[in-house]
Amino acid sequence: MADQNNVENEQDPGANTQMFRAFVNEAQTEAKSEPKLNGRVLAVIGAAVILIAVIAAIAVL
Repeated sequence: MADQNNVENEQDPGANTQMFRAFVNEAQTEAKSEPKLNGRVLAVIGAAVILIAVIAAIAVL
C-alpha cells in the first residue's frame, strides 16, 4: 500500500545540490520569459496611431 504513493521517474531536486541548482535556474528562466508586448511598446504604438489619425483628419479638411 505504501508503494502506491511513490511515483517513478520523479526526483526530488532538494536531494542533490546540482539538481536543486538546475531546478532553480529552470524556474528563473521560465520567469524571465515575459510577453514581448509590454506597456511601453503598446503606448508608443497607440501614440503613433493617434498621431496618424490626427494628421489624416487635418489633411481631409
